[in-house]
Amino acid sequence: MRFPVLIALALPVAAVIWFFVRRWKLLVAHETEVEVPVTRASSIPPNADSEVDQSGLQPAQNGEGVFYSRTYQVDIQHPKLSKEALLQSILQDINHFTPQEMAYFEKTRGAQDTLEIGDEFLVRITGPWNGPVRLVDLQPDSFAFATLHGHLEAGKIQFIVLENPDHEGVIRFEIRSWARSSSKITDFFYRVLGISKFSQTRMWSYFCDKVVEQSGGERLGDINVMTHKTPNNRQQEQPLWKQYSSQLDHWSSIELNFDPSKQEEFNEINGWFIDDYQIGLPSEPPGEPVANGAWGIAKGIISNYEFPDPSLISGIFVPDQPLNERLMIVKAHFLVFTFVLGVRISKVIDELRDTGKRGQARVWGYSYSTLNGHFEMGEITFEVWKYLETGEVEFRIHAYSKPAHISNPFYRLGFRIFGRSLQKRFGATSLERMQRLVLERITSSPQPQEPLQTPEVKPISSDEAASDKVDEITEGKG
Repeated sequence: MRFPVLIALALPVAAVIWFFVRRWKLLVAHETEVEVPVTRASSIPPNADSEVDQSGLQPAQNGEGVFYSRTYQVDIQHPKLSKEALLQSILQDINHFTPQEMAYFEKTRGAQDTLEIGDEFLVRITGPWNGPVRLVDLQPDSFAFATLHGHLEAGKIQFIVLENPDHEGVIRFEIRSWARSSSKITDFFYRVLGISKFSQTRMWSYFCDKVVEQSGGERLGDINVMTHKTPNNRQQEQPLWKQYSSQLDHWSSIELNFDPSKQEEFNEINGWFIDDYQIGLPSEPPGEPVANGAWGIAKGIISNYEFPDPSLISGIFVPDQPLNERLMIVKAHFLVFTFVLGVRISKVIDELRDTGKRGQARVWGYSYSTLNGHFEMGEITFEVWKYLETGEVEFRIHAYSKPAHISNPFYRLGFRIFGRSLQKRFGATSLERMQRLVLERITSSPQPQEPLQTPEVKPISSDEAASDKVDEITEGKG
């Protein structure tokens, strides 16, 4: 994916350079950055008048890398507008305060002429990422957005007008953000290369400067940019599925991205890939699966979605949810990219099958289907088999899939180039990992002991044939 990465790298840089060359204006900003052991997630109060829709939110704990609390601050002396009037002017046309070459707010949910809690915007950002946000707080002197699934950051941002604590008649405007990068790739651009951070600082500094202009007053001192960063602020005490609860809620309302009733059309002629993989696992004694045997261990591994290589795929789900109702977030990893996709269990398998020459087999497993927003459409099935006559155990994967529509052109190109090879790699590594995990757990588990079958000892008199034979031998000796 080298070509899309280069484009993603070049566009934000070009946009920033072009913006400042065109404007020919360097904003006076004083920046400080301090590493702290703990940073609070947000100081945004809950709105008393409205209930905030939590579905689809992308909170900071779901992000990647360093947690940043940033404040962009400017003091305004001799303002001609009150705090409330100044804030209302921002709400009436937020795009008046943003550099259009870098970002543009487009309302996607809610009335165009009013603002209410729950209204949503798509922030069209120059480069490969757009940023959907939702209005989650609205007060006379402040408002706040929370990021939605698909934003390049995970967190919240607040715009607030305050009285200056040191100078009478001076008002202070602040933009406060609490966020982490949404993925490893965005963290790379922000923290390592510094491109996103540079763009963000200039964008919000520009915003502050436009607020001063709108107020009719004068800037007092520099625009201050203060950053507190916490390397490890993730709520590790929470289970992973709780950290992703808002995204699980989001995916729960999403439909499948294909029609499973048309399965007869899912063939290579119509552009579908049909894949089958299988590998042998340690055998068991003939008969039904035994305790602590390969079949039962493999069943647990499949149920917990442990068999995929975690460097490629990891799954997040509510552990006590019934398997046939399970919704799962699949995190796909490729180079420095992380993609969060949704799937739903579509079938649970627990049956005795007649396989013909190999006799009956005990089969357990499940299938999951892809949801809208997934890069693929189709279904994949994972099963563990035990042949009752021989005791042989196998792990099998069967899948039918087809590339789905991917709206992001960079991801679409990348999937077109690498998607099929990654599918095959997933299948091969899943087999290898399943075999290794089963062998490791069989070795560490107490093995069932089959009772020894000792023959029943009977007196010769109870066996008529044996008694006659003894009589012949006795008579011959006589």
